[in-house]
Amino acid sequence: MAIVATTIVHPNPGVTWDVIQSQLKRATTLARKHGAENVTGLVTTVGGQGTNTIGMLSTVADWATYGKVQESLNADPEYQSLLMDASQLATWENYLSQTIPDL
Repeated sequence: MAIVATTIVHPNPGVTWDVIQSQLKRATTLARKHGAENVTGLVTTVGGQGTNTIGMLSTVADWATYGKVQESLNADPEYQSLLMDASQLATWENYLSQTIPDL
């Protein structure tokens, strides 16, 4: 079973795409550095209320690996700095999903 982490980013009014893209680059680089796989940035171009939201998707093999990645990320001062910077630019919603085996 894979664990899929999705973060949906809603930029604050007046925040430019360049600034958000810079933060997403930092986030994807850190996620990869700490063991996340299939790290992908997405933008919803057509999607009702989700139009123009930005997403970041990553996967890990299982819950134990997810815990290790999160523990490693949260101990990294660069990640802590990213969280502080990003909180000023947008709201961030985090979702975790688990794949359903045998479907």
